[in-house]
Parts: sequence; C-alpha cells; structure tokens
Amino acid sequence: MKKLHLVLTNPCSENWNEMQPAKAGRFCDQCTKHIIDLTAKTDTELIDFFKNKKANVCGRLLSTQLNRELTVPRQRPNWYWLMPIALGVSIFSPLKSLGFTPIISQNGNNPLPRNSSSQQSNLVEDPIVDIVKGKVVDVNIGKPLVGVKIKYKNFNNVVALTDSSGNFTLSVAEEDKTNILLFEAAGYDKKEMSITADMVVKMKEIVIMLGGISSISTTKEPLYVIYYGNKSCVANANQVKSINPNWIEKLDILKDASATALYGSKAANGVILMGIKKEFKNKIDFSKKD
Repeated sequence: MKKLHLVLTNPCSENWNEMQPAKAGRFCDQCTKHIIDLTAKTDTELIDFFKNKKANVCGRLLSTQLNRELTVPRQRPNWYWLMPIALGVSIFSPLKSLGFTPIISQNGNNPLPRNSSSQQSNLVEDPIVDIVKGKVVDVNIGKPLVGVKIKYKNFNNVVALTDSSGNFTLSVAEEDKTNILLFEAAGYDKKEMSITADMVVKMKEIVIMLGGISSISTTKEPLYVIYYGNKSCVANANQVKSINPNWIEKLDILKDASATALYGSKAANGVILMGIKKEFKNKIDFSKKD
C-alpha cells in the first residue's frame, strides 16, 4: 500500500465555529472554499480519502494527524474467549494419543478415561497473566479522564476503559508485557506508553488546525528543508516529527524538475520547505545538517 503523510501547506486563522455549515464540513467566506472536517477520520479513512486527490484539500485536522506516516492498524485476534475450548482440546485429545482407553461402567453411565483427574492436572497449565493498574489524567490540571480507550499499539481492539476516577485495570499476558499501550480520548492527543506497574498517564488536549492540506507519499522519503529568513537546515523524518505544527508559518512542496534544479539529486523524491514563525525560530538549531 502507498504510504502517505499529511502536511498543512496553507494554515488558516479563520474561526471554524463562525463558518457556515456545509456538506462534510463548513464553508469559509474569506477564502470562498469548502472546509472538510477530517478530525474524526482514522488513518485508514484518511489514506482512502487522499490517495486519489490530485490537488490540495482545505480541511480541518488534528495536529496529531499531520507530519507523520499514516498507518493501517492490524486487527488483534480475540483469542481469550477461545480459552475454554482450547483447554478442552488440550485435556482430552492427548489422552487418546497416549493410549488411554475408556472404562465402560456396568450401569450405562458415560465412560471416563482412566486416571482422568490426575492426567488433567498434569496437562492443564494456566496462562501467565499479570494485573496492571493505572490512572489517566489531564497533563495541565490533573483532572481524571473518563472513558479513555486503551489498546495495544497497531491493533484496533479496546482492551480496557478508564472509570469515573480515571482508573483502569488491565490483564496482561506474559507475551504482551513488552508491547506498547495506546491511550485514546475524545479531545486529547493519543498517548503511547510502555507497560509498567502503577501507571500514571498524562494526556494533553488536542490542537485543531485549519488550512490547505497536501498528501505526500513516504514510500520514498522527500528532502526536508527548515528555514527562517536566510537561515536553513536539512532535517530527517524523525526530526520533522518533533516540530510543533504551530511553529510553522509556511509550507511549500517542490516536485520533479523544480526540486532537483534547486537541491540536486538528493531532492529526487521531492522537497518539503518548512518556514518557521519568528517567535519560534530559536526552537530550531539551524547549524545542524542531517
């Protein structure tokens, strides 16, 4: 599948709530364009939406949907409900293979395998499961967050929810202890954390962005150039992820001949030019070259 990430090429300062309601979003009188609300879309839905778009789209996005690779999560198998069946197979199937024969009772009752109780106790092993407890709060005011969805990273299945006090309890199998947990709550940025005892998860409210949106193929990585005035530096994809979208004043995309004419062969996959706002210029070390 083609890999994409989204960039805000033309930020808009208009108030979403003051725009006229329209199909799939709002209509902006200032720029006379329809603004599509994409904030509720999953990565899979965003990929489907943008994969055939040739021109920029004016949209409303969460900051967490920008400047990162969109991914399609895998479906985690729900195997726990199969445990009683699996245990039944492990209890009775080996008995035949070991040569046990049923004893037929004289009163017509169902046959029982010889030494069945001791054999079962030797064959059945309970899965090793630990109980992990934690709490999810607002990073700024410490308010407990209710109804936070907890998943394993890259899987869709919800494995726990926080209660009215922000607390959660999670049964973790031995093989899952090294996995990353993903915390999702309406109005908050997603949070990833390793599994530990007595977890305290701090989540921050999301930032919603408006403006022109371009989709960039990341199957082959473009060249990222960050600049302010006459200062500039080249960054890699991981460094770009650390840049707050609010720092960006302007974003331009160069492709094909226009890219290689300015930056040579290293720009064969295109160039993303990121202009930084004056108040955030000191956040960037322009002396660094990737």
